[in-house]
Amino acid sequence: MAWLPLATAVLPLFVVNAAYLISIAGDHIPKCIPYLEGCTSISAAGRYGLAYFFFKAGMIPAAVLLATFWVFCRRWLLILGDADGRMVRAMVVTGCTSAAFLILYTVFLGSEGEFYGLMRRYGVNIYFSFGYLAQLMLLGRLQRLTKAGLIRLPRGILSGKLALMVVMLLIGLASIPMSDVFTDQHRPINIVEWNFSALMISYFFLTWRAWQITGFRITPAIDLSPDR
Repeated sequence: MAWLPLATAVLPLFVVNAAYLISIAGDHIPKCIPYLEGCTSISAAGRYGLAYFFFKAGMIPAAVLLATFWVFCRRWLLILGDADGRMVRAMVVTGCTSAAFLILYTVFLGSEGEFYGLMRRYGVNIYFSFGYLAQLMLLGRLQRLTKAGLIRLPRGILSGKLALMVVMLLIGLASIPMSDVFTDQHRPINIVEWNFSALMISYFFLTWRAWQITGFRITPAIDLSPDR
């Protein structure tokens, strides 16, 4: 099952950056390094021309993969010895909610009108915030299992996840007063958006490595008992 977190990371990373290049080729958005210069937003990268169709065709499957990942994360934790408690179930619900609102955002991207704009804003905000919370809960469960001696992961995986959580939190907090600090708010907000999404995706690469190390497997079983 190690391919699942890898695909969850690679697909949206590819779709977003490819859509940006397609939009540049069509002269729909300015050319720059958006992670550093913030000349355009992720939404603008997938709003025009061929990139509009490419973005939607790629991000909706990416959201489905994301929801599937969180469902299987619960199975992974239980196999590792975790209890099926409230935190584990909340992680799944929160992660799947994040994926659902990513679909909402993607569907309404490019639509005009106040209602559609509201749906886009709700979609992207809840996607990021709930996705962050789900990742934080997963890290908490892995730290708990490590302290209990149930798993042994390389220190770099847990410390890397923790570092990503801290940096994302700092970026999120730093974005709050931007309206009071910067006259042109668009560029710094775009930089925050591009980098926050890259950091969130990086979390799945570390999870991919953890699934490899723990040898996570899903084996189908057939019940051959007489009463079946």
